Amino acid sequence: MTLSFSQFFNLTSTQERYKFALTNIYEQLEPSHCFIGKFIDDDSKVKTLMYLHEGKLVDNITYSLAGSPCFDAKNSESVCCVNTGLQTLYNEDELLSLLGISSYLAVTLRALDHSPIGILVCMFDHEKSVSTESKLWFKELSHLVATELNHNLVLSKQDTLLKQLAKGEQVTDLCTWTWNIKQDSHQFSEQLSRLLDLSDQPLSLKSLLTSLIEPDQKRLNEALSLIRANQKSQLDIQVSHLGRDNQHGLFRIIGHVENDTRNFGEPIFTGTIQDVSYVWALNKQLELTNVVFEHSTEGIMITNQHNKVIMVNKAFETLTGYSSSELIGKDPSILSSGRQDKAFYEAMWQALSKQGYWKGEIYNRRKNGQIYPEELTLTAVTDDEGEITNYVAIFRDISEWKINEQRLIFYANHEPLTALLNRRSFMQKLEHKVAAAERSNLFLLFIGLDRFKDVNDLFGPSIGDKVLVCVAKRLKANLNKDSLVARYGGDEFAILVDNQTQDSALKIAKDVSLQLSMPYVFNDITIELTVSTGVAQFKAKQKLSAANFLKNAAYALNSVKKTAKGQIALHDEMLQSAHLNKIRLRDKLKRALKARELTVHYQPIINTYTGQIEKFEALVRWFDNDYGVVSPGSFIPIAEEFGLIHLVGQYVLEQSCRDLAVVHALGFKEIGFSINRSVNEFMTTNNQAELITQAIEGAELPYDAITIEVTESIATNKYTWKTLNRLREFGVKISLDDFCTGYSSLSNLIENQVDYLKIDKSFVDSLVTDKNKQTLIDCLINLSQRLNITVIAEGVETQEQLNALTRFGCRHIQGYYFSPAKPIDECISMLQTNQQNEFDVISSNLY
Repeated sequence: MTLSFSQFFNLTSTQERYKFALTNIYEQLEPSHCFIGKFIDDDSKVKTLMYLHEGKLVDNITYSLAGSPCFDAKNSESVCCVNTGLQTLYNEDELLSLLGISSYLAVTLRALDHSPIGILVCMFDHEKSVSTESKLWFKELSHLVATELNHNLVLSKQDTLLKQLAKGEQVTDLCTWTWNIKQDSHQFSEQLSRLLDLSDQPLSLKSLLTSLIEPDQKRLNEALSLIRANQKSQLDIQVSHLGRDNQHGLFRIIGHVENDTRNFGEPIFTGTIQDVSYVWALNKQLELTNVVFEHSTEGIMITNQHNKVIMVNKAFETLTGYSSSELIGKDPSILSSGRQDKAFYEAMWQALSKQGYWKGEIYNRRKNGQIYPEELTLTAVTDDEGEITNYVAIFRDISEWKINEQRLIFYANHEPLTALLNRRSFMQKLEHKVAAAERSNLFLLFIGLDRFKDVNDLFGPSIGDKVLVCVAKRLKANLNKDSLVARYGGDEFAILVDNQTQDSALKIAKDVSLQLSMPYVFNDITIELTVSTGVAQFKAKQKLSAANFLKNAAYALNSVKKTAKGQIALHDEMLQSAHLNKIRLRDKLKRALKARELTVHYQPIINTYTGQIEKFEALVRWFDNDYGVVSPGSFIPIAEEFGLIHLVGQYVLEQSCRDLAVVHALGFKEIGFSINRSVNEFMTTNNQAELITQAIEGAELPYDAITIEVTESIATNKYTWKTLNRLREFGVKISLDDFCTGYSSLSNLIENQVDYLKIDKSFVDSLVTDKNKQTLIDCLINLSQRLNITVIAEGVETQEQLNALTRFGCRHIQGYYFSPAKPIDECISMLQTNQQNEFDVISSNLY
């Protein structure tokens, strides 16, 4: 029985060697089962590495040592052999019973340090007696198998260590570097290729250097030269990759020189190259965080999990007056002002506990005892297990913000100039009062300053503002604290008084009116104003909204301003009915304009010297199915008030141009039309000249066939004169209407050329009996003749008026004495008749 060591180790693989050993065992001992196994799971189990059954390879198995003969064999130094009674001795070993094993032979495989690493086993399905010689041979064979198994286990451990090292290098972005200085050979681990992104290039010192930025190449080369010259034994340097960014490319190289005892003491440099970009970035971020912490204008306090102060910044010290040393280890309650109750803090801590966050306003106390408001943010900091480790408090002093907030709240509800309630706030309070008025009467006084615009125009807005401030002061001085006082609009004020009778409310309105009508004196300027007041009553439990309550007072004010400025008007059903009628008329006018239901009539203007009609004045007329004929005196003011006048004016302009084109087409080319333009038309649009000329051109009329009439009051405006002068440049004629009615200005006649000047009917009515008016009209006609301005007298109704005007030299007459305004067809008939027969200026009766 021989065993060839050379033959065993000349085999090329472990599997071949294992098979060689088991085959020899089968040939020598003929076991039913034989295998080589290694101990696993802390030597509690055996895992077979190769298994023969009846001389043939079968699948490997794993089994437990407990209760098996292999357990005894493992603890034995010699060959373990059981010839008889095997299953009786090891009745807990199910494998023996399953395989039908009767005899057992095994020996423990041991490492060089004699520790058990595996087992070599033979199992027989019959009782087998093994000779001493066979046992010795079996023992010797186990030494060969143990050597092979030990070698494989060592290699496996080394491979595992290498893999772990490579993994560690990869995780830490680290590469190992070995440099044999004498031989000048360098060895780098594979991680360097990943660090330098050199997957397709061999690893060398050159590849390391060329991947660095130029200054760092030079620094590293110089350091290596010093090491090579034995002038330096340690290296710690940071270098940057050419493609460095915030996440990668900053390398730290650490190493030292030591003598290699295995190579006759040759100097060997051993080092590591690690990408420290992330750590460097974290350090920079930490430095920046420290800068922010120390230089933040907001106070920052950090406590531990027990809410004891561990750190504060400089801003915290400045804002609270406490130094860091005074606060460290203390509870933040040292800052408590006492203004927040226990429930407040319980809610705050509950939010911190549930949400990890709380933000709100709180009052704290400085070291000097001053209480101040702060905006505070609390954050709970937790570890990986979710346990709170710290609390961070960040706050800022909001004292100035609170003051500004109070100001903003005040000015959100008050008018900034007078400090009275503004419209929005007054309406909110009025709605509340109305909703709560179950037993008491409310009275609303709506006050308007008469002709306040004149104050601004004459003295400037600064004086106007001073007047408004004085009005506010007088109102607050003469009303009790329970009254609500507001500046409702530019020159309008609203006052709400409670628990008053109608008489007492009117007395309050009268007293206020007297106070506000007293002179306002500013240095050398004295201003006298009158005020108009509208009073509305809200009776207890009355079903009336605040908005309608205010409208009632506004109705009353508008009424008194139009009828008797400076007086007091009490709102009643009649007044409201008149206003509602106005609203209905407005709506009907809108529909009439849309349906083109308005018509234009024309009143002739006669030349008394020739008896011929020279022109007509266009006058708008409106017939409504419900109201019948609606007087222009009724609907024109409504159109003015509700912004419809520009639509009415444009309709009259365009219709008049079309009608005049018909007149000219019939041969009466000398006839012209006068068309009125309202002040609000000039205020509504800035393109009056374009609108007028486009209408004239659209009807293919000569420009001088149209005369634009404006009242002298609107002609005082510079923009109006600019527009009128532009129209005259086209050839359009200009007429000043209602002259001598309060705005007469001779400078307007001199500075701005007009073609016609109309004497108002109010002068003509009393002309015969009023000597002063006769003198004024005589002078006006003489002046106009010298300025080449044609004078037209309107509203002439009697022979006496006609005779007087003729005597003064007025050649152009308009009025019922000759004809009222008529539709265009009748006007054409009138022209055809007048062409044959001149008007009898002296003997004509009232038409």
